[in-house]
Amino acid sequence: MFKFWKNKKGRNSEANNSSIPEEMIEAVPDRIIELTGREVRRSVAPVLGMTVLDLAERNDVDWNSFCKRGTCARCRCMVAEGIEYLSEPNLAEEQRLDPEEIEEGYRLGCQSKIEAVGPIKIKHAPYF
Repeated sequence: MFKFWKNKKGRNSEANNSSIPEEMIEAVPDRIIELTGREVRRSVAPVLGMTVLDLAERNDVDWNSFCKRGTCARCRCMVAEGIEYLSEPNLAEEQRLDPEEIEEGYRLGCQSKIEAVGPIKIKHAPYF
């Protein structure tokens, strides 16, 4: 079934990519997000719309979490570089983190989404 859709007449891979800017196509495979867990550090490719926690889990970075709802804060992290490429802090983060923490660059990995391609450095920084 997937083969049928992939090779369907009238579908051209070049035509499908024409709406995506060329620089975005080239930039996405670059491993420009550096994730640092407790013991594992990896440079990974960005996936737009994915949370930092999901990206860490997908790439086997030791990032702890329990709830994935923004309440336990075990996925708390420090964004050292590239905070402008992440989503704005949402209500769950504003309720769980102090305003000073958010101002310093702390975020919840389960709530922070990759919104643009750019160099990002994030370190897992739970309270305990």
